[in-house]
Amino acid sequence: MGFSVISQLVAVLLAVSPPVPPVAPVRGVVIDGFRAPACQRCAGHRGVTIATTTGTPVRAVTAGVIVFVGQVARVLYVVQDIGRGVRVTYGRLSSSDVVSGSTVAAGEVLGMSSDQLYLGVRVHSLYVNPLQFLGFGAGHLVGPGSVIVGR
Repeated sequence: MGFSVISQLVAVLLAVSPPVPPVAPVRGVVIDGFRAPACQRCAGHRGVTIATTTGTPVRAVTAGVIVFVGQVARVLYVVQDIGRGVRVTYGRLSSSDVVSGSTVAAGEVLGMSSDQLYLGVRVHSLYVNPLQFLGFGAGHLVGPGSVIVGR
């Protein structure tokens, strides 16, 4: 069984109830979709990239605890633990005032975007399609007042 099949199976088996309703992190167009890697260390796109306007507030898709804020290869990331082994990653931020250990509510501003936002979801150590996992669907991300239309 390939890594992508296993990651999708794990997402189904370990699924947590998505936030009701989920909050869109930004408004924009999905310009690079999720591509599951063939193996844990293989190439792929472990999230989605959303085109947005620099300085747009990036909002938490659900409540959780911030477990990482910092740069990786000169790119600013915020990682949020939403429980049951699920972590949401927001990347390519231009700034953030949240700190590790802080609790955030759904819709709370985590930082400001650059011209793109990376959104990823890990269930334990496996990456899954964030749009599907969070209940946004494969092509549309719908949240209060925001819509992201995929390709």
